[in-house]
Amino acid sequence: MSKKSAVPDAWDDDWESQADKADAAASAAKADEEVKISKAERLAKHAETNRKLWESAEEPETFHFLAARDNVPLKSEFKPALKVLSRKPAPKVVQRVDPVTGLAKMTLEDEDDEGEQQKDQPSPEELRLKAQREREEKQRRYDEARARILGSTTSKSIQQ
Repeated sequence: MSKKSAVPDAWDDDWESQADKADAAASAAKADEEVKISKAERLAKHAETNRKLWESAEEPETFHFLAARDNVPLKSEFKPALKVLSRKPAPKVVQRVDPVTGLAKMTLEDEDDEGEQQKDQPSPEELRLKAQREREEKQRRYDEARARILGSTTSKSIQQ
């Protein structure tokens, strides 16, 4: 068997020397590229690469696939109307005496609602009359229900 017809063997190759040669060639090329440059030239080169970097970041990336096609998927032309939100100013807190209980309580003062609150609030006498009417109505309904359930004779005997 001749050496040329034999299957190449990785262990036979001198890979360490080949790697050293490739490394030496790369370092020699790098040494040729590094020429002594002044500080001003280095700063100018840095500023130029920085400017290019910012330009590429600020301009939108063009998707060539989508640019080739005119109909872009999920493209929305709709822009909702702008809604301006606002708040009412902070309410003023006022201490008032409640006419029913006679106790002072903290309330919010609203200019718009002030007259309406006084109209809606009944006097103490009206409150007592309303409560008495409600009690009488409840008692009447209770008596009717009791007469229906237990019979009318028991309800008459209790009332007398």
